[in-house]
Amino acid sequence: MIHALRPLEWALLGLAAMLAALIALVLSGAAHSPDWLPEQAPRTPVNHSAQAHRAPEATLESLSNTWQTPLFSTDRSPDRAVQQASVQAASLVGMTLSGVIIDGSLRVALLRQSDGPALKIKQGQRLANGWTLDRVEPMQAVFSLDGRTQALRLPAPRLPPPSNTPPITLTNDSAP
Repeated sequence: MIHALRPLEWALLGLAAMLAALIALVLSGAAHSPDWLPEQAPRTPVNHSAQAHRAPEATLESLSNTWQTPLFSTDRSPDRAVQQASVQAASLVGMTLSGVIIDGSLRVALLRQSDGPALKIKQGQRLANGWTLDRVEPMQAVFSLDGRTQALRLPAPRLPPPSNTPPITLTNDSAP
C-alpha cells in the first residue's frame, strides 16, 4: 500500500516528518540555551563633576514673570489684591464659598461675590470689610470680626430623587 502513494503524498509525508523532528527538537530544549555576549568592564567617567547632575537654581527675580502673567488667568493679568476688592457690606451676606485649597501649610478660601469679582483669601488675611479668615476646613471657611464668627459652607449638590415613571416596556408581538 505504501508503494501506491503518489509523489504529492510522498512530499506531504516528508514535510510532516520534518515538522515532527523540528517539534521534537524544540520540546527537548535544544533552542533554549541563549548565547550571551562576554561581560564588559564598566566604564568610568573621566570627568567626575559631570557625574553628579544638579538642578539649576532659580532666583526670585527670574521667576517674577510667573506671577505677573499667570497661566490660568483668562486675561493673563495678575490677581487683584484682597485689599483692593470692593466688598462694602459689614457681613458676609452676598458671598458664597466656591472652593477650598488645603496643601500643607497653605490654606486658601475661594469666594464668589454676588456683585463683584471672585476672591482668593489665604488663612489669616483680612477682607476689605474687616472680616478675617480664621480657619479653612475641607467643607467650610470660618471668618471672624470683633468677636463674632461666621462660617461659609461649600454647597453640597444632591442628586434628584428617583423617577416614579415606570421603565419602557416592549410589546409582546409575535414575529410573522
